[in-house]
Amino acid sequence: MSGSDEVREQVKELLLDHRGADDPITSREINEQVDLDNVGSFPSTRAVVRDIVMEDHIPVAGGSNGYYVIQEEDELDAYVERLESRVMNITERKFAVQRAVLEWDEDIVEDDGDLL
Repeated sequence: MSGSDEVREQVKELLLDHRGADDPITSREINEQVDLDNVGSFPSTRAVVRDIVMEDHIPVAGGSNGYYVIQEEDELDAYVERLESRVMNITERKFAVQRAVLEWDEDIVEDDGDLL
């Protein structure tokens, strides 16, 4: 097993030890165990968690309190609602930036004309 596979398995075990919204584990706590990141926002740690969800099909929810394995339908509902809210906020911001560009007085270099 390669070093990255070992780290992935460690992260997976840590996640599986934290079941339910009342028992989250933070990216910082995961990183303290696996020493994957030296950046305070823990991007590599978050990427490993995402891969575990996508590839191992473990229902991990994440939020400001940390990650946990979903145990109840209300946890799933709440997490899906948070994700949908994030999608809507990102979509609103996307359209706001596109509108702002159209109203912007300064030139924006146009490469291929697809967006402008």
